[in-house]
Amino acid sequence: MVEEASWVRTDPTGQYYLVRHPELGWRLYQRGIEAAFLLPREEEALFWAPEFRVALPEVERS
Repeated sequence: MVEEASWVRTDPTGQYYLVRHPELGWRLYQRGIEAAFLLPREEEALFWAPEFRVALPEVERS
């Protein structure tokens, strides 16, 4: 998933990932010992990412 993502950010510990996949959209993952666990998707992923200290994408202002 991360290899195909167009945008990826992690928290300072490397445990949580916010990923923007071209086909699947936004996903928030928690990395486990043997697997990654999908947390919220789409807009909810963007809403919850700061709770896990994952940086959000910069918004372009015109």
